Amino acid sequence: MNRRSALLAVVICAGIVTTGVLAVYSPTDARAAEPADPTELEGSYTVSETVLVDDDLFVSLESTVDSDTGEQRETLAFEDITYDHYWSGDGERYTKATAESADRLEEWLAETDDEVLRTSEDEHSAITTADGAVSDGPATAVYPDRLIYSQLEMTAFEQTAETTDSGTALAVYEPETGWTEIETGESTYETQYVTDTDGEVHVDEAGQLQYSNITLERVDASTWGEYVLERGESWTTTLEYDVIETAENVQPEWLEDVSED
Repeated sequence: MNRRSALLAVVICAGIVTTGVLAVYSPTDARAAEPADPTELEGSYTVSETVLVDDDLFVSLESTVDSDTGEQRETLAFEDITYDHYWSGDGERYTKATAESADRLEEWLAETDDEVLRTSEDEHSAITTADGAVSDGPATAVYPDRLIYSQLEMTAFEQTAETTDSGTALAVYEPETGWTEIETGESTYETQYVTDTDGEVHVDEAGQLQYSNITLERVDASTWGEYVLERGESWTTTLEYDVIETAENVQPEWLEDVSED
């Protein structure tokens, strides 16, 4: 074997060894740690929360509380159905469900115990009513919502700046890229590779989330070898969150349809 052939053989062997190492190599992980904790809010407020997966709606939730009138409203939207709940403040709760199809609406009507007041075949919707205790509404909920909060728990953050909003001091965090270790149970973890991060979250001094507009891409992989195999199965998640200390237009316009009956 001449020197050129011998050198080529060494390079090929080195490449095979390196590839094998990368296939099983587990890089150093950043531990996912949310920068804010779910807490109850006080006074009047409107909270908007949205999660998109690959730019498609996964869930959207808008919660409004008017502490002066006792009115509350919660609009929960999924891909195939939207629920608009309204608490009048005098013990009544009204709901308008709008579905993508007649079958989906019928499915919900079969599940609910509410009294049906009105239905619309044209928009696949129904308005219902039931006793509505204040404790059932968003006034006693925690923010962010548990489902929204789970997206924060799956992400590693780094504080990058400080800012203020209407005199309130806020810490600014940005999502980190790279290998992220996510807790899935007691002393159990899984690893994802996070890339293409954008946006930031704002947290006040009490640890309450005030704002988020983060987007990131995830790949289920714990080694470079898994990453190469799974990178075509990545998905992009967007988390939008905002809190304002006002409550406007709490009573929905569709409630007039009930009054006319």
